[in-house]
Amino acid sequence: MLDETVIQLDEHRYWLYTAVDPEANKILHIRLYSTTTTVLTERFLQELSEKHTLDDAVFLVDGAKHLQTALRRSGL
Repeated sequence: MLDETVIQLDEHRYWLYTAVDPEANKILHIRLYSTTTTVLTERFLQELSEKHTLDDAVFLVDGAKHLQTALRRSGL
C-alpha cells in the first residue's frame, strides 16, 4: 500500500510518503517532503524499487492524480 499524508506543524505543511506491506505488517519505505509533486513521488518509488523487488506488488492508492501518474510512469 502506498500512502501520502499531510502533516501540519503550525503554518508549515509536510507530506509523509509511506509504502507498507499490510500482510507482513511492515513499513517498506518512508520519506518526508516539504511539498508534493509527481516528480517527488517518482523519486520515492525509485528509492522503494531499489530496496525491494516490486515485480508482483499491487499498489492501492486513492484518487490522487499525481500518485496514479507516478505509478504509471514508473511502470508500476
